[in-house]
Amino acid sequence: MRTMRDFICGSCGQLTEKLVDTEYRMIECPECDGDAVQQMGMPTVRLEGITGSFPGAADKWARIREDNARIKAARS
Repeated sequence: MRTMRDFICGSCGQLTEKLVDTEYRMIECPECDGDAVQQMGMPTVRLEGITGSFPGAADKWARIREDNARIKAARS
């Protein structure tokens, strides 16, 4: 699988973003031909499309609980 990874050169400090296979931990620096090691990149954050709130497991649990309570009330 190929993903975008951030690499930083130990010699010149150049930060490079490159599409590589997941097993690559080091590439050749495009500036000085030194070794550039993989850096921890920013995580992907997905916001809910309408309100912009962060979706979470607690919100999902509350929605399911409310739906189940409505269904149970309708059966009674």
